Amino acid sequence: MALVYPNAWRLGMANLGFHAVYRIANAESDVLCERAFLPEEPGQEPRTVESGRPLRDFDVIAFSLSFEDDYVHVLDVLRRAGIPLRSADRDERYPLVVAGGIAVQINPEPLAPFFDLFLVGEGEELLPAFFGAMRRPEARAGRAAALRSLARLPGSYVPSLYDVAYSDTRDAGGQWVTRFEPRDGASPIVKRLYVADLGDVSTSRVVDTPGAQFGDLFLTEVARGCLWGCRFCAAGFVQRPYREVDLEVLRGEVRKGIAKGLRIGLVGPDTSDYTGLDPLTCFIGEEGGTFSPSSLRVDAITPELAGRMAAGGERSITLAPQAGTARMRRVVNKDFSDDRIVEAAEAALSKGMRHVKLYFMCGLPTETDADVEGMAVIALRIRDEVMKPRAKVTGRMGRITLSVNPFVPKPWTPFQWAPMHDAACLAGKRRILERRLRPQGIEVEFLSPRETYVQTLLSRGDRRVADLLERALLETGGSVQRALAGWPHDPEFFVTREVGQDERLPWDFLDHGLEKAFLSRE
Repeated sequence: MALVYPNAWRLGMANLGFHAVYRIANAESDVLCERAFLPEEPGQEPRTVESGRPLRDFDVIAFSLSFEDDYVHVLDVLRRAGIPLRSADRDERYPLVVAGGIAVQINPEPLAPFFDLFLVGEGEELLPAFFGAMRRPEARAGRAAALRSLARLPGSYVPSLYDVAYSDTRDAGGQWVTRFEPRDGASPIVKRLYVADLGDVSTSRVVDTPGAQFGDLFLTEVARGCLWGCRFCAAGFVQRPYREVDLEVLRGEVRKGIAKGLRIGLVGPDTSDYTGLDPLTCFIGEEGGTFSPSSLRVDAITPELAGRMAAGGERSITLAPQAGTARMRRVVNKDFSDDRIVEAAEAALSKGMRHVKLYFMCGLPTETDADVEGMAVIALRIRDEVMKPRAKVTGRMGRITLSVNPFVPKPWTPFQWAPMHDAACLAGKRRILERRLRPQGIEVEFLSPRETYVQTLLSRGDRRVADLLERALLETGGSVQRALAGWPHDPEFFVTREVGQDERLPWDFLDHGLEKAFLSRE
């Protein structure tokens, strides 16, 4: 198996799920798994890191998919490898092309025509059964027979075994998916598989890669799932239920990382939910190590925790209020006050950290200009109430940065039916923030609405988007935005349209243990 991350090596080797699949696959006595990435040089053929072999020499090419931005890269890897882009154009001469990862769990349909098989869920549950099926005689009885056999595996989705039809994007009549029918024994519902008890599952960095992103960290997973259900966040719904790794297991992983001379990177959807966070971080300090959490809830940052982070060398605190007012935060299911955000910044700076980064979203459902103004109010309060008094004592003034991303409606969230705000509306919100904050020396980073538009299209797309991706690769140098000009469908149907809650959605065939009615009520 060639395990492919469809982006640069330095990014792929920072992905803990990629490490996990590599470890699980190579633990099988009769499986050889090697890594491959999108080559840095244009036109360069992708070959595996371990042996330098071309991808077409393998039985299976397995892509790890985390981000919509990598979808065109998937096609680029296949083209450079000399493999037909579409599953229908491959015969027995070519490897099976499969994919897994969080993007597959959310909505695999924009990539469906390019893949022979998707594995929906967590590798620990999916991969042993997949390898077992590949050992059976049916797997060597021809591609069609192999795919029919693989389609019977729980968590498997073979797109070619489903007949799909859609309404016209320019005359939808209140419908979306008009036909989704399985053939040849494929299941009408594909159930996500997950590890029920994560207690003794240790998922840490397998290959040391100092030159990769986060290369100075020994990444180790503390939990999966999320307790909070923020209404914009797909991971908070499709990775349920919340599960933790046992503290003693993590202590063992921490010792491995410290022995390598690395800082410990604690990975989880919300690291602060981990019930053993205090004893774990204290243990890291006692062992002579330092740590960096991947995410912390605003209302979980205490002076004690901030002190341990500062002692480990952290100079910046990252806070994610997501919305500028308490009302708007209640809408997205984050229930804490402006005062609590300021207190979290105070806790961090009082322990020696200097800089504050604030993550916000704009264009959320029901958002008003007053909610946008609230983002500036929070930033200015942190500057005036926390940073300025501290600067008088230390003689140094830290930085405040706002990172503002336009809202992207994601499948499997209560906001999956909501429209993305148009570019003119988002530009107005950006001007509000820049007028208030730039003169005060506070930096505003605003993700391009054009990029967000494409991300929404790929996130909420169906199989018709595959034609757009192929056009982008072959005609516009990889630009999905420029490829829209020749695409026969209306992108507004996917991006800025408020979808009817009774419409059949492209991803409805997935089963995450959530009732659509629950998301609708939320």
